[in-house]
Parts: sequence; C-alpha cells; structure tokens
Amino acid sequence: MPNRKRRILLPFFLLTTILIITATSCNMFNEPEGGNGGSLTLTVEDASCTEAWIKLNETNAELPASVKLYANDTLKQTFELTSADTLIYDEGLLPNRTYAYRAELIKPQKPTVKSQTVTATTLDTTSHDFTWETFTFGGANGSSDLRDVAIINENDIWAVGEIHTEDDYDSSGNYVGPYNAVHWNGQEWELKRVMWDNSVSRLTCVFAFSSDDVWFGVTNLIHWNGEEFVKNWNPVLNDFADKTVNAIWGRSSSDLYIVGNEGKIAHYDGSGWEKIESGTEYDCYDIYSGNGTDVYIAGGDLLYDTGGILLKGNTSGFETIEEGKSLGSSTELFNPYFDGVAKTLWVSKTGTIFFAGSWLYKLINGKTGFEKHLSGNYWGGNTNGQYFGFISKIRGIAENQIIVVGERNTIRYFNGVNWKQLGMPYDTNSEYTWLSVGMTNNLIVVVGYANAKSTIMMLKR
Repeated sequence: MPNRKRRILLPFFLLTTILIITATSCNMFNEPEGGNGGSLTLTVEDASCTEAWIKLNETNAELPASVKLYANDTLKQTFELTSADTLIYDEGLLPNRTYAYRAELIKPQKPTVKSQTVTATTLDTTSHDFTWETFTFGGANGSSDLRDVAIINENDIWAVGEIHTEDDYDSSGNYVGPYNAVHWNGQEWELKRVMWDNSVSRLTCVFAFSSDDVWFGVTNLIHWNGEEFVKNWNPVLNDFADKTVNAIWGRSSSDLYIVGNEGKIAHYDGSGWEKIESGTEYDCYDIYSGNGTDVYIAGGDLLYDTGGILLKGNTSGFETIEEGKSLGSSTELFNPYFDGVAKTLWVSKTGTIFFAGSWLYKLINGKTGFEKHLSGNYWGGNTNGQYFGFISKIRGIAENQIIVVGERNTIRYFNGVNWKQLGMPYDTNSEYTWLSVGMTNNLIVVVGYANAKSTIMMLKR
C-alpha cells in the first residue's frame, strides 16, 4: 500500500510542477501579467545604401501606444502606434553595413512588450567608372532624332525615332521616307524602316520583353515577333489625341499598358485593348511599376509648362497621387514640395518613386512629403540656385543604380550616395539633348540628338 500511494502522488506532483512552469513561461514571453496583451513582430522589407524599411506588426495590444525603435541598441525613433501594421522608414545609414533592429511597445502602467531582433544590410555603392562611345546617324534631308531605347541584352538593342538620310529618296528620285529605328547586333548599328501599312512614320517609343517580343509605338502599335513586324491595330487609339503613343510598359504581352496625350491610357490583355479612365486631361508621358500590382504615370503640360501630375492605378482606374503647378506660371502650388512638369518616373522595389522633368523629386515609401533632389548632392557641387537641364528620362535597377538624362548633355548617375556626370562634361551650351535611356548592370544606352543628327551614347562599366 505505501508503495502504491507513492506511485500515485509522484506523477501528480510532477504534473503540478509542469503546469506551473508552462503557465509562467507563457506569461514571460507572450503576455505579461497585467500587460497590454499584445505582441510585436518586425520584418525587414528592404534597404538602400542609406535607408531601411521595417514592417511592424502588432497583435492584441491596446492602441494607441508608444513605440521605440532601436538600431544596434541605439534609439532611432519614438512614435505613436495607431494601427496594427506600420511601415517604418529609417534613414541616415551607411552603405554596406548591417543593422540590428528591435522595437518596444510602451503604455503607461503596463509592462513593456518587446519584439524580436531582425537585421537589415544596406546596399553597397556602385562604381561611377564607365567608358563611353558615341554614334550619329542622319543629318541629310531633314533633322533627325531618337526618342526611345530598349535593351534586350548587350547584343540586342533597339532605338527608335526619325532618321533622315540620303536614302530618303531612291535612285529614281522617288521619296521613300526616313529610317525610324536602329538595331545593335553586338558589332554595329543597322538602320531600319519599321513599316506601317507600307509607309514609314516616326516611332515614338519601344518596349521589349525578349528578342522575339518587341513593341513599337507609332500612330498605333507594331509588334516584332522575331520574324516579322505585325500591325497591332488598336481601335481604342482612335480616341488618343493625335493618335500618339508616348510610352509603353508591361509585365508581358498579355499585360501591356500604353499612355498618350490628354490623359489617355489603354491596356492590352493579349487579345484586345481597353480604355482606362485616368481622371486627368494632362498629357501622360511615362509609365512604370515597382513590385506591386499598381502602375505609376507621370504627366503634365509640356507645351506651356503649366503643371504636372503623378498617377497611380491599374486596369480598374487611376487616382492622382500629387498635382502641382509650374513655378514659371504660378507661385500657388497644390503641394509646396512639387512644382513643374512630371515628364518621367521610375519606381524602386522599395516603393520609392523618383519622378522628374522640370526638377527631380523623390517620394519615399513610408515617409510623408517630397524630397527635392536638386541640392549640391544631385549635381555634385553647389548649384547657387542655377537651373540645369530639363530631365527627359529616369531609369534604374536599384537605388544604387539610377540614371537621369536630359538637356545640355545631362547624363547623371546615382551610385546610392552621390550623383555624377557620365561621358562628356555637362555644358549649359551643349548641343546634346538626350531624350531616353536604358540600362543593365554594366551597360547604359542614351539616345537623343545633336546638330540635327540622331545620336547614341553607349557607356560600359
């Protein structure tokens, strides 16, 4: 009997001890006694050379509450948390460094709720060292220019525009028309006539998915399938002002957008085109997307410089992110941070929007307001209030690889920390006007015109 009792009591004692330890453990790590009843989770979303984006998720806490964010045990931010999900933006970091982040949620008379520690590694800077070479075409029988460029790979590049040469007329004196494209095969540029109903017109833009999937914008669209140029007649373009396609962007040939004048936007699903309401009468000049489902459009009134607009949307429609008036026409701005025409834009995978035209702006994901990227940091020296070249195009790969081009031989590359002029020196009296740019990791192709000739600069790192 005594042995039997001991066998019964011993398991009961162990069970009681286990229950006490388990209950204590839950209180220690999940919900402190008398606490907020919540938990904090941090996730690193992304990082540039000098910035980091950290997502904070809170569950079951009583809000609002104060949050402290630490990086490498240094307090970086204190803010009031009002929603369960918050994107935190941290700036002033150093390139190629690792930062350990943790957060604490604090509410009066309640124990502190702590997050786990997560690490973010900032990008390293990239090199400004490029070699460069220029190519010119045309100059006879009329002024020539190149409006856009698409890089498929280093041996397959298309540039489009209008190139007048002595070949505008045949040997009998009959008018044939200009060339409207040049193609790089890895060794040389070859002049091309991309025909539309047996005639040739200036091509306004080009967008490529692969060597056998290239789209050209004209008064309508032409598709290169690797064997022939096929007319893609678009009845929606009948509503486009001047029936002009200003820019093409897409994820595939069954998810393709085009934009044009007077706020015109259309989408192609692989079988047909559909008009999309933009909500604006401003001309739409450029279109791009980051990692999300939405696309972004830059526009304005380039002819009279009366304002600019930035749109965000998808096939369901678009909304205005920001709208502003030109400093030249009015001192009253819709937003004190934004003035001038928005001619072009690029969106990083962090969701940061760079858009440019009269000026260069940066709209940071997770931060309110615009940064005007036109300080000495942008031009590599003190501007002393001097106006520089209008920016025609901005493109990038990551936030440590961004290129802008424009008037007065503006070709400026951002390595994550500093902007620097590439190729020939910047010159306020330069004949070079660059209209578009394409880039890969180690190749940049800039197109435009100089001295009435179509001009290309290839820069290699």
